[in-house]
Amino acid sequence: MAAKKMRILKNEWPSFVRDFNRQNQFRRATLTLGEEAAVGEPGMPLVGLAYDPEERRVGIYLGGMDTDNLAHLVHDVKVPRALYLIRDEEASNPVRGVQIQGAPGTDMAYLMFKDEMPEETKYQWIANVAYGLFEMRGGEGAYGEDQKDWYEAERIITETVTPFVE
Repeated sequence: MAAKKMRILKNEWPSFVRDFNRQNQFRRATLTLGEEAAVGEPGMPLVGLAYDPEERRVGIYLGGMDTDNLAHLVHDVKVPRALYLIRDEEASNPVRGVQIQGAPGTDMAYLMFKDEMPEETKYQWIANVAYGLFEMRGGEGAYGEDQKDWYEAERIITETVTPFVE
């Protein structure tokens, strides 16, 4: 069965974005703008979508490895006109992604998920950030520093992603 698009009514966007983030945070995603992949293989973990009705934009945030800026704003869709949930009921996780239509003359934004478990992606992200912290110390450290790096990476990532689901 092919993927189906379901249009989200504009008055439902705030609750849809919050619920979408809760259900899909940390899933590895590819962002495509029109025909061009902005973030391609292997994708990055979803931090979340952000809808700002006053500024008339939907922001798409994917996680990166820079410990100073873990939520990389990959793309803003200005003057969004339509939001579509893309589902495939036969897939292991039926939510395949989201499509955001912006102002006339702009490229369609597609955020599509990989079939990975979000826990695996989150674990890999924490490991990469912890290694970045290790490298920032010059690649040296006493016994137990790796655990401190791991806990610090978890804390940084939690602080980054929490606003998207509250």
